[in-house]
Amino acid sequence: MNTDILEQIYHRYHKNVYNYIAFRINNHFDVEELTHTVFEKAIVGWERYDPSKPAEAWLITIAKNTVTDYLRKNARRPIAPLDEAVELPSNDRSPDEILLIDEQNKDLIAAMNRLKPKERQILSMRFATDLKYSEIAHAMGMTSASVRLVAHRALKKLRTMLEEDRE
Repeated sequence: MNTDILEQIYHRYHKNVYNYIAFRINNHFDVEELTHTVFEKAIVGWERYDPSKPAEAWLITIAKNTVTDYLRKNARRPIAPLDEAVELPSNDRSPDEILLIDEQNKDLIAAMNRLKPKERQILSMRFATDLKYSEIAHAMGMTSASVRLVAHRALKKLRTMLEEDRE
């Protein structure tokens, strides 16, 4: 196992793995823990990595499976994260701006939760990590065309849901 390569992969993709997980889970502490778990799994499973494939897609596949396991495990016992219970003041924005952004985020999260799991995963991979459709297809075991179609339809559904919620 080449530790230099693993270190480079970690520094290059840590942010994208973190963003993907954060897009799916709204709890900073669990996101941190799961991000570390993904890289631990990558180290343990390094011999299964195929260098001819994109490292980021491999890591996001591990992250997708890790998040799925986490959500399955925690589905029966919902926990309100502490950072949602306590509002921290922001020096950058007015209270009205913070409230508006918070409401928009809640609406988006609620709408995302009404999408099918595959749609949520694809949109998370696309917008939280900026993966290419071909990389998402590899991670999901789908064709690029199928991923594009699912993403297009999911975005259309999401737009419709958000418009209906605002009415």
